[in-house]
Amino acid sequence: MKRALTVLFVLACAAGAAAQEGRPEGPLAGREGGPGRRPPREEIFRMVDTYIAEHLQESLSLSDDQLDKLMPLVRKLNADRRRFAERRLRALFQMRRMLKDGTATEARVAELLQQVKTAEAEEPVAVRAAHDAIDAQLTAMQQAQFRVLEAEVEHRMRRVMANVRGPRSGGAGARDDGRPPHDQR
Repeated sequence: MKRALTVLFVLACAAGAAAQEGRPEGPLAGREGGPGRRPPREEIFRMVDTYIAEHLQESLSLSDDQLDKLMPLVRKLNADRRRFAERRLRALFQMRRMLKDGTATEARVAELLQQVKTAEAEEPVAVRAAHDAIDAQLTAMQQAQFRVLEAEVEHRMRRVMANVRGPRSGGAGARDDGRPPHDQR
């Protein structure tokens, strides 16, 4: 089961990162098919949603009726998070490209900075509203279990991404266990 989670998150993160730059990357860039082809982003997100649904029902002891009501709300929360991350990262990547190739202008950089700031300001509001809608479907105990499940999934995603990136070669603060340098657990 842990292996399946790892594969799902690697695929989701790889697809998300490539989409955020607006172009495919890596050894499969530009390939349309083939046995090693990455699944489309939407398919990866559906696989992650399915994984979450299975663990939601199990972890929160949800009835089938509760799960049916909760899943659209959880999908919306995750879609909102992806949408804001994509908006922010798309603007950041454009700024990076323009600064690197010398085509940056004050006006265009100001516009892109505003896009980043807008996404950063709007995300917490949207996430709070999504959490409120989810909380309305759950008991206090289930709300706590949901927050713990979210934290565990986030922690696993970070570990998987750290493992995918590989060990840093002597960089300051590098850790062998995949946790960020400030994580003291």
